[in-house]
Amino acid sequence: MSGKHCRRVRGIYAMLIEIKFPLRFEFRKREVVLAPGLYVYVGSAKGAGGIRARVARHRRKDKKVRWHVDLVTVSPHARVSGAVCAKTAEPECILVPLLEEAGFSHVIKGFGASDCKRGCASHFLRYEGVGKCSDALLEVFREAGLEPLSLELEPAQHS
Repeated sequence: MSGKHCRRVRGIYAMLIEIKFPLRFEFRKREVVLAPGLYVYVGSAKGAGGIRARVARHRRKDKKVRWHVDLVTVSPHARVSGAVCAKTAEPECILVPLLEEAGFSHVIKGFGASDCKRGCASHFLRYEGVGKCSDALLEVFREAGLEPLSLELEPAQHS
């Protein structure tokens, strides 16, 4: 499904983030260093703008840091390269155990999960599996009983 059809979808998403060089930032008064690789952040967008608007915001480099994932996405070393989403009232937490089973691992305890009510270790995971990360994400959504939609992204804006 193209991004224009996903425009107002409200639900949950898994955003694929590529990190090309070691990325350093402070989280909870500690320095964090993320190694180059593929990472996934799971979130929800239940407001009027929907998932497409939320992912577009995450892709912008010039933004106020509001969510934990913004500490990663504002970096020139990080690039949001794709997203999978689904229309659902379920929280993004339903994806976390399935991601763990699919070869994703937590890298920063509590990252992205400050409002989590299910006790997830984090909502930000590194892909350690074999094969394409995007295929693994689509399968995780299906295993959760969701109909996954790939969100097509225009080239990133550098503003």
